[in-house]
Amino acid sequence: MRRISLILFLLLSACFVFSQEKAPLPETKYKLAVIAHRGNHVKVPENTLESVKAAIKSGADYVEIDLRTTKDGYLVIHHDGTVNRMTNGTGNIKDLTLAELQQLKVADKNNPTKKTYRIPTFSAVLKAAKGKINIYLDFKDAGVTETYRQIQEAGMEKQVVVYVNKIPQYREWRKTAPGMPLITSVLEEVKNKEQLTFFLEQGTIEVVDNIYDKEMVATANDNGVAVWLDVQSDHEGADDWNQALQRGIQGIQTDHPEALIAYLNKSGLRNGLGKDLAKEDPYTKYKKKTYRELKNIKYGQAPGDENRFDAYFPKDMQPNARVIVYIHGGGWTGGDKEEFPKQLIEELVGKRGYLVVSMNYRLVKDGQDRFPAQIEDVQKALEFIAKNAAKYKYNGNEYALMGGSAGAHLAMLYAYGYDNAKQVKTVIDLWGPTDFTDKSVRPDGSNADKTVINFLGEKDENAQVAKDASPAYRLTKETGTPTILFHGGEDPLVNVSQAQNLYQKLQALGIPAQLEIYPGEKHGVGPASAVDVFTKTFLWLEKYYPAK
Repeated sequence: MRRISLILFLLLSACFVFSQEKAPLPETKYKLAVIAHRGNHVKVPENTLESVKAAIKSGADYVEIDLRTTKDGYLVIHHDGTVNRMTNGTGNIKDLTLAELQQLKVADKNNPTKKTYRIPTFSAVLKAAKGKINIYLDFKDAGVTETYRQIQEAGMEKQVVVYVNKIPQYREWRKTAPGMPLITSVLEEVKNKEQLTFFLEQGTIEVVDNIYDKEMVATANDNGVAVWLDVQSDHEGADDWNQALQRGIQGIQTDHPEALIAYLNKSGLRNGLGKDLAKEDPYTKYKKKTYRELKNIKYGQAPGDENRFDAYFPKDMQPNARVIVYIHGGGWTGGDKEEFPKQLIEELVGKRGYLVVSMNYRLVKDGQDRFPAQIEDVQKALEFIAKNAAKYKYNGNEYALMGGSAGAHLAMLYAYGYDNAKQVKTVIDLWGPTDFTDKSVRPDGSNADKTVINFLGEKDENAQVAKDASPAYRLTKETGTPTILFHGGEDPLVNVSQAQNLYQKLQALGIPAQLEIYPGEKHGVGPASAVDVFTKTFLWLEKYYPAK
């Protein structure tokens, strides 16, 4: 299998991830899954119907196959994007019809055979596997809707797990078939269990395949995620298998399923040495939750869910608990309150005792609800929170505002320009724009420029509305509030100078400020930097907005 890491959406960025409960993996006789890589192709060519049948005969729990689409829209099984390596033909799968492909003879040119093998259709493989072996589907190049339709038609919904290679694939599978278990690879930059926990929280994944540290395997398992390692090679053997097993994994992908199973049986290791996740109590995480949720609370009259927020309360909330309000990103045209990271909820609410609100607001659509609609919604939300403070016994007179991208802009703008009662005690800025009058960072025709013009409804950077909507212009000695700013050094959408210039003004005005720049990071940050963002956010809050 080609190792293409899936960069799951980072929830602190301006993106939104579909989240859901974990899907159950297909049932297996043993708790250690043996996966026949591209079928059992020791004696027959890979990804053929015969290799699938050989995998069944070997006793493997899964057969790993690669899915592609023909020129005329049929789903077929083939690893490479071309037929050059494994057939007597040439050309791209996507440029050949099913009829043309089925005329080709499949055979490894390094291991010729007299018997004729063909490229199989996905439907033929599903039929051969049903009730006999589970499918590990490497989703190379296909449509989710048609793939899932064929899986359903074959009655194989509970016998398939899908490896996703790209972000759009993840999103589409979660939208189309939320009950389908998914596999992916962890980013190379994820080096420790804290970073791994962050990565795994960015979406819903059932299996990862490239964790080799025993402690990180345990961390994945603690998050309900299985680890299936790839050991496949022409020369794999007992040393490779035993080394993988000692890490406490739940599955092994192999080019020699018969030999591996024989080794496992002889060694008494057919169930492996890892945690049996199938026996885990599915309600464990709910029992461990240290906070309560109130979803979709309506604070205004905008249609749909644009004037709604989610609130997270400590289970044992103390009287006069302090409130943190999070405002999502999305270029003022997208995003959702669900983007607030679950790790932060657990830490801020469950462990530290804050009440956290994550809010939606009106989005710019078809030229409607441009600025200042969004800042008006922030004001409405805070008024609503204050109005209900006595009822729920939290502090409705003080707030910390935190936002990502466009949400960070709104947090800073409200604090510096609209907080007449001086209720905002601190702002946490996650790569937000600060000055719309700075044309140098949004040249004509750039994505940054188009986004700002759509938000303001004004092209002229010197227009009054550009100044009115800029936190840097609204910031004065009187309106300033302690602010911590986080930014990627190579942010292509919001230039890092936006944070640097605001930080310099905060310092010049004598307002407490801290600037954290992450070289190499773009708009949003990866897992390693995110852990640092979290840590410094907690330290900042302890100093300028302590929970107690």
